[in-house]
Amino acid sequence: MLGLGVGLLIGGLWPVVVLVLAGVLVGHQLDGLLQPPPRAPSPRAPAPPEPQELAAQQHFARHLCALFIEVARADGDLVRDEVRVVREYFAEQLRYGPESLELVRRYLKEHLARPPTLEDSAAACRDELTMSARLLLLDALYGLALVDGQMHRAEQETLRRIAQGLGLSEEQIRSVTARHFGEAQAHYTRLGITPEATDADVKRAFRQLAAIHHPDRVAHLGPGAVEQASRRFQEIREAYEKIRQLRGG
Repeated sequence: MLGLGVGLLIGGLWPVVVLVLAGVLVGHQLDGLLQPPPRAPSPRAPAPPEPQELAAQQHFARHLCALFIEVARADGDLVRDEVRVVREYFAEQLRYGPESLELVRRYLKEHLARPPTLEDSAAACRDELTMSARLLLLDALYGLALVDGQMHRAEQETLRRIAQGLGLSEEQIRSVTARHFGEAQAHYTRLGITPEATDADVKRAFRQLAAIHHPDRVAHLGPGAVEQASRRFQEIREAYEKIRQLRGG
């Protein structure tokens, strides 16, 4: 309208046409600037689980808590750090919210009072978990057993029973233990023995190699020799400690 008015004041056909077109272009630009920005679609809140799904989650959580309790009790009473590991697994791995975590706390308390059967709980998890989830569960159970820095024999036996109840193969079990202890075969090789060696054989091999490679035996050869012997001595010690942890000694 402004372009038309100015064109009529100037007079002539072409000024009117040019100024009307200019007014249309400027008006279009102003309309675009004055339009509010488009709103992003508001995210939809996640739908609450169906009653059947909620019942399945509660059933699954009950059996998971039972397995955690079995491992935690294997070396004595449940301690604060072990409770933390259990809570972190449900909160970080399974993404449980505050209400579900309160349910987990209740299940843990119930199982401490009346422990369920390990085989039944492992079988339930086997039936309700994918293979990947079962491996993650076993990994979390190993982390729970090692929260005090060492693996006791009773914990090792409990984890073995759980792994078998979950339907895991020897190769899959080794893949989990290697993450926490390293490759077991390499530890035995460093001591010059095989995994079939008895506990007495392991201890004897360690003592013999430790005596041979002790840095004091090469002190007269200079700092370089002592440094090399120290590295070898440390490797032998670490291999022995890892084997002890693997065997629950």
